[in-house]
Amino acid sequence: MLDHNASAQEASVTEWRKDRGTVSDSREKAAVREREAGEPEFSRWSFVLNGGYAYRLFRAGQITSHDEQEYLKDLKSGIAFGGDVAYFPWKHVGFGLRYEMYKGNANLDSSQSEKVTIQHLSGALIHRSFLSNGKTAILSSLLLGYQPYENKSTVGNQPLTFSGKTMNWGVSVGIEQPINNKFALNLTGTAMMGAIYRLQRKTAFSTETLHLSKDDSVDLSRFSLTLGFRFL
Repeated sequence: MLDHNASAQEASVTEWRKDRGTVSDSREKAAVREREAGEPEFSRWSFVLNGGYAYRLFRAGQITSHDEQEYLKDLKSGIAFGGDVAYFPWKHVGFGLRYEMYKGNANLDSSQSEKVTIQHLSGALIHRSFLSNGKTAILSSLLLGYQPYENKSTVGNQPLTFSGKTMNWGVSVGIEQPINNKFALNLTGTAMMGAIYRLQRKTAFSTETLHLSKDDSVDLSRFSLTLGFRFL
């Protein structure tokens, strides 16, 4: 009798464990399915339009007056606007193309003026990570591409146009907050590097090519902070 009772108890315990294991497995599978159902779907493609403030980082020569200081400040400050397209074959890694245009201008006592336009078209390698809420994304990009430059100047009554092209590289870091399943706000800081060693100078009467030394090169380095609207 004792052996029979012990076997029955053992069977009961074994059966209880089996049932509990089955219930536990079912609950775990249900929880996994619930988590998977609750995870947002990440779009592979995205398009963004943005614009904001930009500041050039070149070093100026000796400043001798307050007017020249203000002129230099105006020349370094400008606006940046453009857009990009990105494709994410993986959740955290993607590739893209970015276009940006910088514009700045300055005037000095109506005797000197400069209107600068810098463009860049870059390929981008993008890393995307998500905050704990699973929606807000941090986008870090490495940029490499092509950068045309144009400076329309006036000295006295003589108009001059300087133009050139160079390669550029840069980095950007941005934070992106979805508004809904189709749109997101994007705040991005970008640092671009590049310099031009050959310029074309055009006047009303002639065109010539200038070969510049390292000390005389045109530094196109700049920083921009832009607010964008991304289409997911």
